[in-house]
Amino acid sequence: MMLRRLEINRIRGRAIDVTSRRLSTRTHLEGLNGPQRQAVEFPPKSSLQILAGPGTGKTRVLTSRVAELVLGHSYTPSSICAVTFTRKAAREMKSRLHGYLGAGSTEELKLGTFHSVCANYLRTYGPMVHVGPKFLIWDEEEWYIIPVVKNYISPNLVNSTLLIKYIAESLHKGFVKNFPANDIYEMFSTVKERAKADPENGTKKIIEEELEYMMMGEYTSSTHDNPLYDSELMLQLFTAYSRVLRDCNALDFTDLLSKGLDLFRAVPWAREVARLKHVLVDEFQDTSSLQYLIVKELFKATEGSISVVGDPDQSIYGWRGADNTVFKQLKRDLPQTKEIYLEENYRSTASNIAAAINIISQGTIHPWIHLAYSHPVDTAPDKTRPIKTLFTSRTPNGPKPLKKGFPITIEEETFIVKAINHLIVKSDGLINYGDCAILFRGNFSANAYSRRLREAGIPNRQLPEQTLNDRPEVKDLLAFLRLAINDAHTPMLMRAMEGPLRTKEKVITDLVGRSIAHGITLFDTLERLESGLDHDTSPSSKASATLLIQVLRHLRNLMQDGAGPVELIHYIIEATDYHQYLMNKFRNDYFWRDKSVQQTLQYARNFKGSYSKESSISSVVAFFNFMRDLSRVNDLNTGKVTLLTCHSAKGLEWPVVFVPEVVDGVYPHLRSNSVDEERRLLYVAATRAKCLLYLTYSEKKLVGRDDEKMELPRYKSDFIKNMPSSLYQDEAPHL
Repeated sequence: MMLRRLEINRIRGRAIDVTSRRLSTRTHLEGLNGPQRQAVEFPPKSSLQILAGPGTGKTRVLTSRVAELVLGHSYTPSSICAVTFTRKAAREMKSRLHGYLGAGSTEELKLGTFHSVCANYLRTYGPMVHVGPKFLIWDEEEWYIIPVVKNYISPNLVNSTLLIKYIAESLHKGFVKNFPANDIYEMFSTVKERAKADPENGTKKIIEEELEYMMMGEYTSSTHDNPLYDSELMLQLFTAYSRVLRDCNALDFTDLLSKGLDLFRAVPWAREVARLKHVLVDEFQDTSSLQYLIVKELFKATEGSISVVGDPDQSIYGWRGADNTVFKQLKRDLPQTKEIYLEENYRSTASNIAAAINIISQGTIHPWIHLAYSHPVDTAPDKTRPIKTLFTSRTPNGPKPLKKGFPITIEEETFIVKAINHLIVKSDGLINYGDCAILFRGNFSANAYSRRLREAGIPNRQLPEQTLNDRPEVKDLLAFLRLAINDAHTPMLMRAMEGPLRTKEKVITDLVGRSIAHGITLFDTLERLESGLDHDTSPSSKASATLLIQVLRHLRNLMQDGAGPVELIHYIIEATDYHQYLMNKFRNDYFWRDKSVQQTLQYARNFKGSYSKESSISSVVAFFNFMRDLSRVNDLNTGKVTLLTCHSAKGLEWPVVFVPEVVDGVYPHLRSNSVDEERRLLYVAATRAKCLLYLTYSEKKLVGRDDEKMELPRYKSDFIKNMPSSLYQDEAPHL
């Protein structure tokens, strides 16, 4: 019988001894506490909400539940879809599952972020929802290189010349610095998501509502006479942006979700979706309305078999569209949903947990807070918050958090700098700079602290740092690789021409105008020029077109011959004389630019060794993903104090955490319309500390230029104002 089982599995392509596999089930259950194990072993054909507080091991539980479905219930890995909120979380899950299931089975799982899961399905089934199989994913940062969008705006529309002039002037002054591209991208993403989640609202109406939000200053500080505040003009810009995407056969991140939803709603076409047996969702509290619609289609495919993990108390992404009511929505859609609470914290001391619980459990705000806000603010108790607790079995309780005020901000900064040095000196090597983090409500204060730390000789870094993939010289090289796969990507063509090929702006504008006038892509225009079909052009335009077409043609020939990323990048550097280009353009920092190029080549060499099984085109696509996934936070303990926002700190931890500026107007932020979310943000910050937690504030802040400084009064945040004295100390802990 045993031989028969082995033979059956070999026929299926898996030489796995089923009996020994089940005996190994205990591995992923080892070390789990009672509620964790209950969640992992919960019947698979059910709907389960795992409410997991900070530091309670939710990633371990989610990973072990996946392993249990495969090892304990014989689910095929390809029938399980696990969705995470970040790529970092997906990589961590994969790493752990390799140990439980092996690399082969882990790779069969449908595991990734909402965007990557949708993208993978669209690669196979995209034509069913009018998405070409070779579509490119339009990264948010590519919005910075879309001056082409102004050429898509019809000059015949009302006031369009104002918008075209504004974009042109911004480009002339420096597009990135003068055009609020990221703000507009965020707004367009919101417009698309809202339109998909609520089709009854027209695009124009949604744009008008979002513009009102922008004028409150949440997105941009531009003046109100800016043409971008005109809903008619913004609708034109939105339409032009959508057309650029369509012509480039590209999807932005919101399109991935929207088209993914369309696909999942056409389940009969997507056979793999119909074969799913269980879906798992991490960080469920961060799910947006559109993402929840995707979850809904997925659990329809699994007949209600779903496990979600999250913590309503850590829902801090309302400004991105996250919907804190999704837990209740799931229970409405699946009334048989059960709840399991994970409440034992393995990260923090009892003293820190007690203070954090006090922050999150408050439900009243002084009525005068309305006077400080220019828009309605919800200050009612958060009645949606589930009643749950958090505890730790760690002993001793540890030092109480420090809650300390200062007369003025500069004294607060000085105290934190001295406290860090004091900890390093007095801990006798137990604490180093990399064990410390300073968490901010926004980036506006990080620069001042970074400067003060440097002046004191304390190494520090602000996150997110610029990664290799963010550097212009690396983006130039990747642009050619993208074009070798998809020549319809107009912004990438423009980048290649304007940068490495040294094409003049006037020539590029002429070529883009020709493509729009003839209703063809920019690449088609270049091909017509190169082949001599279009005679009415300047010699410089023809020369630029010829060079680019020849480079791309040779790149494709190399790919057909099996060349990988490293060979392709070497060719790009040689064909464009890229080193000379860098030397001419960046004389003062050529060394560092060239170093980035060499690092990219080294990554490509390492990548080739890891992915030699891939075909050339697949290898290049995988290399894009590899470069994009280069983590911004590879190693938190780098021997430097970490400075980052509370939002970015979510999911991370440090032995020592400082949270400065705990004052009204910062916690809660003046521009936030949800006091509850602001309270949750401070709770997230407080629960990042493993041992020592410092909450500080000041009564005044100096603002204005150096020669015209004035004192701005500040008030201790209500979130900590009424904290019982038994929960904190007002002097730094003794080591």
